[in-house]
Amino acid sequence: MFPPDINTELRIRNQVYRLVQHPQFEGMPYGQEGREGTVYKLINSSGENSALKVFRPAFRQPSVMKLTELMADLTVHSGLSVWSRTILNPIEDMELLGHYPELLYGAHMPWIDGVTWSELMFGREALPREQSMKLAMVLVSTMAVLEQAGIAHADLSASNLLIVNPNQEAEDMSVELVDVEGIYAKQLEEPDNLPEGATGYTATFLREYGDWSPLADRFAGGILLAEMLAWSSTDICKQAWGDSYFDPQEIQQHSERYVLLQATLEQQYGPEVAALLDRLWNAEQLQQCPTFGEWQIALASAKQFVQQEVISTSEMEIELEQSAEESIHLPSEYAVNALSHAQENQLSRARQLERQGNLTSAFWEYGKLIEQFNDRSPFHVEISIAMEQVQEGIDQTVFNPEPKQTLVKKGWNQLIQQNKQSTYDRMWIYVIGGSVGALIFALIIYVIGLFK
Repeated sequence: MFPPDINTELRIRNQVYRLVQHPQFEGMPYGQEGREGTVYKLINSSGENSALKVFRPAFRQPSVMKLTELMADLTVHSGLSVWSRTILNPIEDMELLGHYPELLYGAHMPWIDGVTWSELMFGREALPREQSMKLAMVLVSTMAVLEQAGIAHADLSASNLLIVNPNQEAEDMSVELVDVEGIYAKQLEEPDNLPEGATGYTATFLREYGDWSPLADRFAGGILLAEMLAWSSTDICKQAWGDSYFDPQEIQQHSERYVLLQATLEQQYGPEVAALLDRLWNAEQLQQCPTFGEWQIALASAKQFVQQEVISTSEMEIELEQSAEESIHLPSEYAVNALSHAQENQLSRARQLERQGNLTSAFWEYGKLIEQFNDRSPFHVEISIAMEQVQEGIDQTVFNPEPKQTLVKKGWNQLIQQNKQSTYDRMWIYVIGGSVGALIFALIIYVIGLFK
């Protein structure tokens, strides 16, 4: 019966392993439950850790042998460490399987320390922007490798992404794909047990039938990338639904969470990234979702956008310091009402975005600017008024959209007015014509009377 006693030794391919004790429950093996089975932590005589995945009966399929052969060539790429594994089978592991038949087609693979992306989101703590950017770039690089090979994970979600070194510097962090048994590849047969139900990563058009194809990761992967990028915002962390940013029922709906996410991506990473999210959100089939190659290009542009913003921020801080030093020698009224060059540019950008109808981005720009002024200063009051007007515009757009029949009604009213005007004009023509006719008739009668 598996799992055995904590002190039992397991011989796997000429190596002896023991189950590692759970850190919180003495005498119990350390195991992590998943949809397809349980992953146990092992340790060998050299002190090296590894993992043993024991599948539930419905998932003990001989096809995992072929799957492992296929994955072997991809293990050199970042994010695919668990793809390097050994499958326990009757030909090579009969002695072990004789004692523990539950291990049939079990997977022995590297043990990776880390937390899942869903666990990290549950913590509701914002990441530094360089860490958010790093995670997104590592993930998109891994997904692009699979995409180019015609392979898809096919079950992407926050619980299937493992974040390695989550509390370290950005350069030390990485992302690993786990629970890979359902991957798509043209050499494989479709699994009998595909994921079902709606999650915060399931497109509305996939809820009923799902998808097992080379495009299967596009929608879920795009949402995960957007979450990672935006997790540097405390507002995003506070608004997250649960083990995903979006409530499954609001996927592809116009909601407050979507408006906030869209605005955050544009404000922090530029319009190209925000445009990809918009395209993803409005897709009606996977072919319309951005490819991971497109996300890679957008993130490269976003990196330059962030670097330029850092430079601009540093310049603005220097100008503010200089302005503060100069204000010591100026009358107080002048100091309060003066704007630095950087602040003027920021105010102009906010007003331009407002004029263009890009209200969410305008609101963010005003919000960044208002924090630089005292609550009682004239500029603080002026920007507060502008922000209230922009917020009213956003609320009207989101919650009170103009009915589609408005233009029809306007056209109908114009037609009625035109008809009324035409009737009025015709009436006058009839009156004038009748008067002229009566005058001519009277003149004829008068002339005939003269001859008599």
